[in-house]
Amino acid sequence: MVPETLEHVMIMEKRNQDNTFIIFDANFNVQNSTQQVSKEMIDRYQSWIVSLSKRSNEKTEFVNTMTEHIPHIWSYEPFKINGELAGYLFIDQDTGSFEEARLTLLGITMSMGLITLLFSGMFTIFLSKKITLPITNARDLTKQIAKGNFDVQLSSKGNDEIDDLLRHISTMAIQLKEYRDTRQQFLTNVSHDIRTPLTYIKGYAALLKDQKVEADLVHDQATIIHQEAVRMESLVKNLFQLMKLEEGKIQLNIQEIDLVDFIQEVKKKVTLATDDKKIDILFSYAHPTLLANIDPDQFERVLLNLLNNSIRHTNLNGKIQVRLEERYKEIIIEIEDNGEGIPAKDLPYIWDRFYRVDKSRSTKYGGSGLGLAITKQIIEQHGGTIQIKSTVNVGTVFTIRLNNS
Repeated sequence: MVPETLEHVMIMEKRNQDNTFIIFDANFNVQNSTQQVSKEMIDRYQSWIVSLSKRSNEKTEFVNTMTEHIPHIWSYEPFKINGELAGYLFIDQDTGSFEEARLTLLGITMSMGLITLLFSGMFTIFLSKKITLPITNARDLTKQIAKGNFDVQLSSKGNDEIDDLLRHISTMAIQLKEYRDTRQQFLTNVSHDIRTPLTYIKGYAALLKDQKVEADLVHDQATIIHQEAVRMESLVKNLFQLMKLEEGKIQLNIQEIDLVDFIQEVKKKVTLATDDKKIDILFSYAHPTLLANIDPDQFERVLLNLLNNSIRHTNLNGKIQVRLEERYKEIIIEIEDNGEGIPAKDLPYIWDRFYRVDKSRSTKYGGSGLGLAITKQIIEQHGGTIQIKSTVNVGTVFTIRLNNS
C-alpha cells in the first residue's frame, strides 16, 4: 500500500462523521487521522491492535466503547513499504447508522406484522361468520325439525359444502313433512275405511238382535252384514299384503309364462264388469307368443287392479285397449282407457296408499285406495317399472316395462 493511496483514503473518509480512520506507523505513532482523537483512545486502539494480533487471526471485532452504548466496529490492516512493516491503517466505525437502519427495519417489520395480524383477524372473523353462522342456523333449524316443526325456511345461494348441507336439511324437512302428512292421512283413511263397514255390521246386528223382524228382512240385513264383513276382510288383507311387499317379505314364484295367453285369461275375469258397463276391451299384440319370467299369481293381481281401475273410471260404452309388445329386450304392456282421466295435480300421489282422486268417493264405489300402491310394489319386485299418463276427460294410460334380457 503506497502513501498516496493512504492519503487518498484519508481525504475521502474525512467527510464521514460516523467513523475514524487513523494511520499508525510501526511504533503506533499517529501519522494521520480523519477525526480528532484523544490520547486515551489512541492508547486503547494501540492496545487492542497488539492484543488482537496475538490472540487471533481476525483483524475486525465489535468493541463496547462505553457502557450502555451500541458497540463500535474496530478493524486494522498492517501495510508494508518495500517489504517491511511500515504501519497500520485503523478504523473505528460507529454502528449507530446500522442500528438506526436496524431499528427502522424492525419498526417496518413490526408495522407489517401488526397490519398482517389485523387483516388476519378481520379475515378470520369474516370466515368465522361465513362458516359458523350457517352451521349455527343449521343447528337451530334441525332443533326445530326435531321438535316436529317441518315448516322451516332455509336459504342457501352458494355452492360450497355448507350450502349443500343446508339444501339437504331443507330436503329432509320437506320429506319428513310429507311423511308425517302421509302417515296422518293413512291413519285417517284406515280408521274411516274400517269404521264404515263396522258401523254397518254393528247397526244391522243390533236390529237383528233387538227386534222381531220378518224372514226376508233378516235375509237382507244378514246379507249386508256379510258384504261389509267381506269388504273389511279384503281391506285388512290388502293392508297386510302391501306391508309385506314393502318389507320384501313376499317371495315371488317366478315362472316362464306366455303373456299373450296369460293376458287373455285375465281379460276373461273382468268380463262381468265390462258387460255391465258395455265397455269393450281390445287386446293387441305384435307376436303370437311372448315369454316372460313372472310370478303368475302376483302379476295377475297387477293386471286385474289396473283393468278394474280403468273399468271403474270409464263411462258406459267406453273402450279399454291393452297392448303387448317387445322393444329392445324390454316387454311393454300398456292399458289405456278413454275414461274421466286424472288431474295433473293428483298424478304425483296416485301411487300413495289410500289416495283417491275424488276425495268424496267411498270405498264402496271407488276401491280401497290400495290397489295402485300394491300394483307398483309388485312390478318393482319383478324388477320393472310402471308409469302413468292422464288427461282429464280424455283418458289414462298405464305403461308397464319389464326387463326380458
